[in-house]
Amino acid sequence: MKSITITLPEPLDTQIKSVAQENGLTLNDFFVEVTKNIVEQDEVRKKFMQRAEIGKDKVDAVLAMLRRE
Repeated sequence: MKSITITLPEPLDTQIKSVAQENGLTLNDFFVEVTKNIVEQDEVRKKFMQRAEIGKDKVDAVLAMLRRE
């Protein structure tokens, strides 16, 4: 397992500790969960963008058909 050191501004450090405690998480668990969520959101965004690119031509074709009516 990899270990890292991060530097946080004081107000953010206090907020993170509070949120972690309220959710019954250690600071380590909090950062693991937050990081995991960000990575998952990025994967969803990438899949969405890929699907949007695939469907772009179809949308353009439908809009063109609607304009002809």
